[in-house]
Amino acid sequence: MRRFAIPVLAAVAWVATSQTCAAVELKVLTGAGLAVPVRALAADFGARHGVTVTVTTDTAGGVQDRTEAGETYDLVIGTAQVVETLAQKSLVAGPRFRIARMVEGVAVKAGTPRPDLSDAAAVKKTLLAAKSIAYVDPATGAVSGAFLLSVAQKMGIADQVKGKAVLTRRGADISDAVAKGEADLGVTLISEMLPDKRVTALPLPDEIQMTTIYAASLSARVQNKDAGLLLDELHGHAGREAIEKSGLVPVDN
Repeated sequence: MRRFAIPVLAAVAWVATSQTCAAVELKVLTGAGLAVPVRALAADFGARHGVTVTVTTDTAGGVQDRTEAGETYDLVIGTAQVVETLAQKSLVAGPRFRIARMVEGVAVKAGTPRPDLSDAAAVKKTLLAAKSIAYVDPATGAVSGAFLLSVAQKMGIADQVKGKAVLTRRGADISDAVAKGEADLGVTLISEMLPDKRVTALPLPDEIQMTTIYAASLSARVQNKDAGLLLDELHGHAGREAIEKSGLVPVDN
């Protein structure tokens, strides 16, 4: 099922009709939290439509910075706040679709005991018991590291967590740090850890889970008219399936 196909395609109707889709690379910029499902969907879309699709990933802040700096993409995916900011600056155009809710998780090395994450009190004990905790440096603009520290602050253990920090620049590096024994725990978006079979990743309990929503829109500088079709699929059944497989939660508008 493809939802909202007509308004999405209308948003790119201005692209010159003489343009051949196969000749123009379809470029996607996405926040790292949705990188896994977006890459899977893009690969399938490209194979079916004969289009070369490239996916660039960055932190939520990085998505905003790249777009504001004038980098050219056809489809932009980031936190709803970032996408709204870009819309206010006329850097994205057309419909803006809410896609998925992020899910923060904790990873340990595969084969070791699973941490107790049954409730907030158990998570607090788990964080305090760990000797080292890998998370993305909030200074990079990543939402996952900032979220961990906000949870720790509410628990009254922010200083302890910071004292155990093994900081990375990307969420994709968290599971690697845990697998190599550089950190006892890894905390980031679960979609970034589940593909790595060297670790076991579990979501935080609902009572302290993220509420961050990712959204998608066409770039105001869209060049490939197939971008509307890809956005349509991301917002439709195929996208929901890919999102669920990555451990995230699809959302409706």
